[in-house]
Amino acid sequence: MGFFDRISRGWGFIKEAFAMAKEERVLLKPSLYSVFAGIAYWVVWVLIFVGAEVDFDSGAGKAMGAVATFGSFAIFYFFMGMTVNMVDVHVKGGKPTLAEAYIDAKQNFGAILFLALISTLVELIAKAARRSANEEGGAAAIIVSILASIIESIWTMMAFLLLPAIIIEDASLGDSLRRVRDLSKGNLMQIAIGDVGVRMVTNLIGLLVMFLLFGVFYVSFGVMGGTAGTIVGVTIGGTILSLFAAFSSYLRMAYYTCLYIWAADCADKGPQAAAPLPLARVLR
Repeated sequence: MGFFDRISRGWGFIKEAFAMAKEERVLLKPSLYSVFAGIAYWVVWVLIFVGAEVDFDSGAGKAMGAVATFGSFAIFYFFMGMTVNMVDVHVKGGKPTLAEAYIDAKQNFGAILFLALISTLVELIAKAARRSANEEGGAAAIIVSILASIIESIWTMMAFLLLPAIIIEDASLGDSLRRVRDLSKGNLMQIAIGDVGVRMVTNLIGLLVMFLLFGVFYVSFGVMGGTAGTIVGVTIGGTILSLFAAFSSYLRMAYYTCLYIWAADCADKGPQAAAPLPLARVLR
């Protein structure tokens, strides 16, 4: 599949995902809640770090950073688990609700915590590898940085596949890993290509958002200036970034949920199993 085919399919799925959201606006709420909860969470941690004058090079500082990162992943995966529930209910013809999605995510909170723990370890190991390589410098630093990024990308893709298994099938993390392994045999390239297409379009939109933010900050700080300019810039810029973060989270979670549902149906019914409508329209 060529570059433009990936872009086309990525854009196609974005339109389908937001067609779903237009039908059921509630589908977007967990992603928005995730962003706002994440912001509040990190504000609290920043206050703790500043108040305690934490030295991040010390053992205690690194431990606090790890705990903070773990909590951030847990919050994100919990709300994304709610998104999985709601997308699953919607594509199967039901009426998604926040209450039922919350109960489902809460019921599987143990598996979500294990998923957050592994994600934390992957991120910490990748950061440590980059830091060590950068201290040595040279070509090794570049190679290690690239490998660390690849590992993080692979795990992110795996985590987004595991969440539907955890939520839809009420499976433990171990069972979800086995389930995803079985479903993805022979289809990893298809999964990766689809994800790349979605990410490509999302990144292009993100680039436009960056230009928009530059314009907002230029006007607020450069033209208005002073306290008023700061308030306007931070408020509008923060809102735009929050909406884009929510947009990205919902989009990828909707994609992986539809993909998982299709893979599970193929395992049960064979190749004749139909993909969920948002995905089927893109694959035509």
